[in-house]
Amino acid sequence: MQKHILKVFLFITFVCFQTQVFYAQDTLGTLTIIGTGAFRPTVADANKINENPVVNDSTQKLQVKSYSINSQRINTNFDVAPIAAAQMVGEPLTKLYNALVKIGFGNYTTPYGEVWYNSLRSKEYAYGVHMKHLSSTYTAKDYGFAGLSDNEINLNGKKFLKEHTLSGNFDYARNVVHFYGYDVVNNSLNKDATAQRFNYFGANAELMSHYSKEERYNHEVKLSYYNIADLYKASENNIKAEGFVKTTIQKEVIKVNAAVEYFNNKTMKDTVNNTNITINPNVYAKGEKYTAAVGLTATMDNEDGTKFYFYPKIDLSYNVVENIIVPYIGASGGLHKNSLKEITDQNPFVLSELQLKSTNNRYQLFGGIKGTVTSNIDYDASASYTSMYNMAMYVNDTKNLLANRFDVIYDDGEELHVHGEMAYQLREKIRIHLSGDYFNYKMKTEMRAWYLPQLKFALGGNYNISDKIIVRADFFYLDNQYAKTIENAGTHQEKVEATQLKGMFDANIGGEYRYNKKLGFFINVNNIANVRYYRYSNYPTQRFNAMLGLSYSF
Repeated sequence: MQKHILKVFLFITFVCFQTQVFYAQDTLGTLTIIGTGAFRPTVADANKINENPVVNDSTQKLQVKSYSINSQRINTNFDVAPIAAAQMVGEPLTKLYNALVKIGFGNYTTPYGEVWYNSLRSKEYAYGVHMKHLSSTYTAKDYGFAGLSDNEINLNGKKFLKEHTLSGNFDYARNVVHFYGYDVVNNSLNKDATAQRFNYFGANAELMSHYSKEERYNHEVKLSYYNIADLYKASENNIKAEGFVKTTIQKEVIKVNAAVEYFNNKTMKDTVNNTNITINPNVYAKGEKYTAAVGLTATMDNEDGTKFYFYPKIDLSYNVVENIIVPYIGASGGLHKNSLKEITDQNPFVLSELQLKSTNNRYQLFGGIKGTVTSNIDYDASASYTSMYNMAMYVNDTKNLLANRFDVIYDDGEELHVHGEMAYQLREKIRIHLSGDYFNYKMKTEMRAWYLPQLKFALGGNYNISDKIIVRADFFYLDNQYAKTIENAGTHQEKVEATQLKGMFDANIGGEYRYNKKLGFFINVNNIANVRYYRYSNYPTQRFNAMLGLSYSF
């Protein structure tokens, strides 16, 4: 009975254990077996499977056979040429010619010839020769013989040193004019009796430095001399030494200009010497938007006793918009010598006996605006006011019966000047320039500023067609001028009047056809409207005139 009870108990226990494992497979609980009697539980031995998985490779390996190379040298006849180092290659240089000759002929029996001869490109030196001849046998209707002759010779040279350039030149000119401004109907004169001739000799030497470092003292020294003499034994000798020294100190440029000038003027009646010394220190500063120059000019002059003059030197500008709008203002002044050379260059019909004074520009105030509209168009508009002592003007010499020569008189005055200009340039193909000037003078003693127009306009340009045909055109306009006329001269009834000279318009055109790089042909036509106008009283200019010619380079 007890054995049956024990068997039943073990069976129930086994069933409960299996049930617990079924519901909690991952958990091994605690099993307590209490046995009574002779039963001995045993656990059978486990048999381990000792077989390992095997992977069969289906790829067949090829057998690598051994090999060898039997190298041999083959002789060749090829020579390797060296390769030059790579260099930057620019545009080919334009071929230059040593000489250019131009000859032409125009109406009024006007022969023309001009020659240039220059050295070619060199890093060591440069030299050149220039010669010119132009003459005419023009005779103005109802006036005297108006022939002229201009002859020039110029020699120049430069020597390029390591940090300097030494240059010099020699000039000679012989110019002949005639005092044709008289009534030929009542006065018949031989052309030799009205001739005037000017001989000019000039030479100068200059040494200029080219230091690359701004803190070094860049400098220029120039020494010049000229002599001019007319047919009536009036002459002028001029010796001038001038130069500057410039350096940079803490980003500011310091520049000092200096000059010493000596004049010796001789006539048949008198000899006058004059020396003036000028020094002009300046400081230049530049920022991102502005530029400024401030200085002082001091001059010593012994024309009428030893006198000292001081003038301001101020120039300020501000770049408002990318060089499109650049306003500027400033103040300046200076002593200007009215020399015989300068006066005869402007008006060759003056007397030989002249009183030569210096014009004292006491001060000049100016302001304006400049800039660029596009990459091809730039402009400049300005206004200035100048106060002057001894302003030089021309008047007819009434002491001479013919009154066909001019004297120089001086007066204090004020000048208001408005100037505007605009230029357009498209590479080397098209260039057009337009300018205009307005003047308003207020004289202290004289009625007007004699022979000084109130308005001036100029329009000019050229057009290059494929570097084969070049067309040029120039248009000029001068407003009415006034000449000082003295009626009943030399009497107690002497009366001064202002005689109006009508404004003048002149149109000139020219063209050049380049047959090839050496040979070309040109035509120049002046005063197309064939109008007689007067630059000075009783001195009409040439009417329509034309010239044909050719040019040749070699």
